[in-house]
Amino acid sequence: MAKNINPKRHYLKVHLQNGDLYVLHSWKIYEHSRTIQGLGNHLDFNRRIIESKRSFSDNQSNTTPTSLTLPFNIPFDEVVILETNDKGASPGVAAIVVAGLITLPLSTICLLNPKSCFGSCPTFYVQRDTSSVLVGEGFSSSISKSLEETDVDLIDFRMNEGEPLQITMKNEALETHLVKSINLIAISKSPGKRVLQNSDGDFYQLSRIQAPSLAEHNAKSVLHQIAARDTLEWYSFSDSSDLLKKEDIFIEFENPGESTGLVINKRQSLLTTYLFYQSLSLSGKYTATLMADMETRRPWLKNRVTKLYDLLGGIDVFVKETNGAWKYVNTVREAGPIVSDVHLVRLPEIKSKKVQVRLRMTKGLWRINAVNLGIIDQKVIPRTLSPTAVFTDNVKSDEALRKLLDSTAYLVTYPGDEYRIGFSEICTGDTEYFIESRGYYIEWMREEWLAHENLKMAKKILTNPREYLKIVAPFYKTAEAGMEEIFWNSKYTKIEK
Repeated sequence: MAKNINPKRHYLKVHLQNGDLYVLHSWKIYEHSRTIQGLGNHLDFNRRIIESKRSFSDNQSNTTPTSLTLPFNIPFDEVVILETNDKGASPGVAAIVVAGLITLPLSTICLLNPKSCFGSCPTFYVQRDTSSVLVGEGFSSSISKSLEETDVDLIDFRMNEGEPLQITMKNEALETHLVKSINLIAISKSPGKRVLQNSDGDFYQLSRIQAPSLAEHNAKSVLHQIAARDTLEWYSFSDSSDLLKKEDIFIEFENPGESTGLVINKRQSLLTTYLFYQSLSLSGKYTATLMADMETRRPWLKNRVTKLYDLLGGIDVFVKETNGAWKYVNTVREAGPIVSDVHLVRLPEIKSKKVQVRLRMTKGLWRINAVNLGIIDQKVIPRTLSPTAVFTDNVKSDEALRKLLDSTAYLVTYPGDEYRIGFSEICTGDTEYFIESRGYYIEWMREEWLAHENLKMAKKILTNPREYLKIVAPFYKTAEAGMEEIFWNSKYTKIEK
């Protein structure tokens, strides 16, 4: 059986769309013919051996090989996911449209708390003079191909005007990133004004953005933490008995008497990161199989997986009406613990002198940098800029550019990979820029996680997520306080030779 494979030997498990599995002990990957060729076992969806192909030196079992020379020939298009323990990253695997899970020991800093390691999607940087500034993270909730999505993030930072537009994309985690496209969205704006995206996907120009006059959490002022975009964040810690416990922030603004929008600048805490890593740990050596099932034979698994995160929810926005009732307006939600992003929530007409807002959210789930109120001037039309050049290791890569421009291809990146992406236009001060990224990523399994395999508990995540979030609450609570420091100190950096 595949699960009994010798863990000390390198292997490649190839999960197919029809549920079959190849377990290969030697293999080569041919990008030009889009195939994997290798020797090993071909198993059906019940994990019974259909056929074995081994070399003479490897034929030590009682299984009679049907061929000693011709390898299996597996087309890329039939592959769902790959799984390997080859710490050399399996040269050639990057050519495959769907890549895999690789077991790797954790770094020293991660060993302090293996569920706090840095991760969650590609990171984006822009150059400002001699500094490289982190400005965005892409598709954080796209943890498999079936959850692939497009993410749009404001570059909330003044870039060098008059210079060619370019951003740098990095893979700084133990993950495989499969990037389908990277574009810039450019929108002209009036001097002194901002452009933000509403939850409906449209873009609006805002003026006269003001700080709140009051902000309270548990009857204590948090105004200095959320009044302006700065280095301060408001956050709280989770409930020790139930990770679904809710909390509220009450905020007041002077009413400008015009069409208004709430501007929320926030990021997630590491709660969802912990829960994701915990689910992989509980699934253990069956993780790749479960992911393959989610993509093919059991699509209902995707809904079960996303239900847990749906329960945690986003930031619910309410406004107080003249009769004193709280009216629900909208919910802000976007995964990602790395970069604080900006969301616009258009508010209904308020006739009171004060605009009173209530933010309701899961306790300990969000870190809020700023909450402001702006006047919505008008809807604006965006322009999409596609890449014109891609560089890696300061060498131009036409192949990387081709993949980013080809809607059927993926640019696959491994830990430590870095791409500088250029665009044809010059950066101007009267333009707002957003990074539009599409793709998904595969988290690498860590050897330290496998010791906590517990399929019974993994099943509870799918069948009774409410109960699971109560069970896991005290365990998360013990790790919570130190997670941020470990997270930020455990980025993967490629060692230069």
